[in-house]
Amino acid sequence: MKYYLVALFDDESYKNLSPVQRNLSKKYRANRNSPIPYIPLEVLENPNVDKLNVVIDKIIKPYKHFKVEVSSKVSICDSNKTLNLKIEDVGYIKRLNRLLSDNLQLHGFNVKGIETDENLQLTLANVNYNNKDNKRVINPLDSRFNLSTLKVNRLELWKISNTRRETLIQTYPLKDF
Repeated sequence: MKYYLVALFDDESYKNLSPVQRNLSKKYRANRNSPIPYIPLEVLENPNVDKLNVVIDKIIKPYKHFKVEVSSKVSICDSNKTLNLKIEDVGYIKRLNRLLSDNLQLHGFNVKGIETDENLQLTLANVNYNNKDNKRVINPLDSRFNLSTLKVNRLELWKISNTRRETLIQTYPLKDF
């Protein structure tokens, strides 16, 4: 069973993302009942959840809420069938992702990694129908949407099964200063 470690945002960021998600879902025929927007960090195969909780708590203990920069480049990931916005390469999120990956592998977890390009992406919606005319990188986002920075306040572990939507396993809140 695959488990996903994802980064989630605060309420203010979701208020800014909601019209963007709705607009792009309509434009590219994405699933309107998609999960809340998230940044996938790691994919784990059949981990021992109790051991995983201890390791992740230890890794993220010094981290506090942080901001990520979102670009206006929209793309469709063919392997995951998701509609994404590109995350800029600067900042906390890249360091946290690399630290999680390295430490989870050192502790013996089967880490698959995210099957996107070399950059992190903000997943907005699941695409059921992929039109052949859609290219890997799509037109940039309209200028009327102001999405320069979003604030990450927690990580979550999800188990996704084919019969149900995401199942929340564990929440890992970041420090608040």
